[in-house]
Order: sequence, then structure tokens, then C-alpha cells
Amino acid sequence: MSSRAGFTLVELLVAGTISLLVMAGLLAVVGPDHSAWRVQAAATDIRQRLRAASEALLTDLHGAGGGPVNGVFGRSLGTVTAAVLPFRLGSHGDPAGTARADALSLVTAAGNAAAAALGEVFVPGAGVAQIVPTPGCQVGDESCGVRVGASVLLLDEGGQADLFSVTLVSGRSVGLERRGAISGRLFPAGALLVPVTVSSYYLRQGTAADGGQLMSGDGGQSDLPLVDHLTGLTIELLGDPQPPRLEPGGTSPRAVTYGPLPPPLGVDDGRDDWPAGENCTFLASDGEQRSRLPTLSAGVGLVPLTVDLLTDGPWCPDHSAPNRYDADLLRVRAVRVTIRAEAGSATARGTDVRLFVHPGTSRDRSGVAADRQVVIDVVPRALHVGR
Repeated sequence: MSSRAGFTLVELLVAGTISLLVMAGLLAVVGPDHSAWRVQAAATDIRQRLRAASEALLTDLHGAGGGPVNGVFGRSLGTVTAAVLPFRLGSHGDPAGTARADALSLVTAAGNAAAAALGEVFVPGAGVAQIVPTPGCQVGDESCGVRVGASVLLLDEGGQADLFSVTLVSGRSVGLERRGAISGRLFPAGALLVPVTVSSYYLRQGTAADGGQLMSGDGGQSDLPLVDHLTGLTIELLGDPQPPRLEPGGTSPRAVTYGPLPPPLGVDDGRDDWPAGENCTFLASDGEQRSRLPTLSAGVGLVPLTVDLLTDGPWCPDHSAPNRYDADLLRVRAVRVTIRAEAGSATARGTDVRLFVHPGTSRDRSGVAADRQVVIDVVPRALHVGR
């Protein structure tokens, strides 16, 4: 009698059951380790993105308003005009009068560049400015370090400031093309042309799938994403509570603690809308010039500069300038930046809307990487020089 070797149905069922039990045991051991590894990797990624965003902002904030090497009318750039601005500056910038909590533009003199002076009156529409070297310009360099493609700020002692790109350099002739809104008003001979760097940062909102992005630009035609999966960017400006003061010096003081210098009493700057002896920070009354900016606090500490305060004027150079800014921006002395980031994968984020700006798909509380945020306080060095 013949027989065939094999397994009965009962034996197969028993073997299958044993195999499933063994595999379940293995998954119980391996599963938590895999989940912990995934969460740790996501948390590390969050920290790295927070660090990248913080370091980029810190570098530019520390130098904001600095230079040029030979000064601007004896002072740093940021003590004459606003150099820390709560909006996007440049060709695709925000409308005049804007103040955003999620955007920041910084202006500083470029490297070791020196300021050159206008040799004659320049009307922005003319396109070509004539400059003359000043002390601090390299000997033999007629253009004082100005190069094609550079960004330059034209600035006069009264605080009018327009941003341009350099399109031509030929000896002492410099071709200028406006970068964003400008005042459109003439600059007198002696106004300064300062090579600058412009850094703009803002949060581009995103969805749960792609997250928000920290965008970075130089005020030109396009911006680039710098850091992905940010869920928050908050900019707080802290300022000097005391208004600017004119230094003693007879009937026509020629120095100011900060901000643009007003014309002498009785002298009218016909380019702006202010009466004689006045500008965006000073008014003239009863034979005296005093600040039109109020005292914000009786103390000596810095005070928050709220959005309302930065959008109610007075405006520099005046209210009709296309590139006007609130005079209270001249008070800025420190910047507080809060950055929040999330895990890039939805599987590493939980479902609780109280903990995650963009909730994910994980229902395992121990298997999620929580949103994290960092707060950095920065004091731009140039904005405290001489104070």
C-alpha cells in the first residue's frame, strides 16, 4: 500500500498560527524602536531648520544700518534713515505704509565700501548720476568702488533715501535704475551714494502638505525659499522711548541724536511737504525746533513698537512720497524674532490642533515630533553707536 509524505490541514493551521504569534512578538519588539527612530529623526530635522533660519537672520540683523567706512554725514547709515523695516523692500515689495509682523527688510552698507558724493544735482528719472570720490574711497578709483549690478542708496542730509541698482559705470558716471518705489525727487550735489546690501525675509504661508517657507531676497526681481516647513514667523521691533533731540549749538543746531537733520529755522526744503524749518521728525514753533515724535515711556528701557504706532505717521520724507515710512522706525534699537517649525512628514505630526499648526496623521502620542519654536533677541550694533 502506497502513501505520500505531506501535512494535514490541521498541521498547516497550527503552523500558521505559531508563525503569526512569532511575527506579532517580533513586531512588538521592533515597532517601538522604529517609531522612536522616526520621531528622533524628525525632531533633529526641526532643530536644524530652526538653526538655519535663526543664523541667517542673526547675521544680517547684527550688521543692519552699519557703515559705510567713511560714515554718512559723520554717522552710521541707520542713524540717518530707517534700516530695519517691517515690510518687504524692493521691486516686488509691500505698499508704502505697510507694517507686517511676518516680514523684515534690512539695509546696511556693503562690506568695506565707502560713500561717494554726487558732483551735481541728480533727478532719478535722468538715469545717470555724476559722482566724486570722497575721503575713504580708494585712490585712483573714480567710481569709488561702485560696480555694475550693485545696490546703492542715494541719501541726503535731510533723510531722503532712494534705492537703486547700478546699470552702468564709466569713470565718474553711474547709471541708476530704481529698485522698487522711490521718492522721485531730485538729490542735491553733495548727497551721498552708498553701496548697500538689502536682505528681506518673510513667511510664505503653506498648507499642511507643504508647510510654510521662510523666503529670502535682496529686494530684486525674485525671492528664494530658505527654510521649509515653518509654521510661524513673528517680528517684534523694540525702540527708543525718547524722541530725537537737536544738540545745543546756537540758533541753528547742526546735529541730532538720531534721524534726519531738519533745515534751519526759516529755511524751507521745497522738495517735501513740510513747512520751513521742519521735517518728518521736527516741527518749528515760537522760534524753536522740537521733536514731533512723542515720548513713549518715562523709563529708559526699550519699548515695543506696535503695528499701530508704525502706520500712523508722521511719514518720512513726507506723506506723499511713494516710498514713505513711519518716522517711528528711526527709534528701532533691537529686534525680537520668534520662529516656529514643524515636522516635514505628516506621519510624524499628531492630530491635536492645539499642539500642531498643521495636524498630521499619527494617533500615537509617543510617536510624534512636536512643533518647536525659538525666540532670538538681536541688538544691531550700528543702531547704538554714539548713544
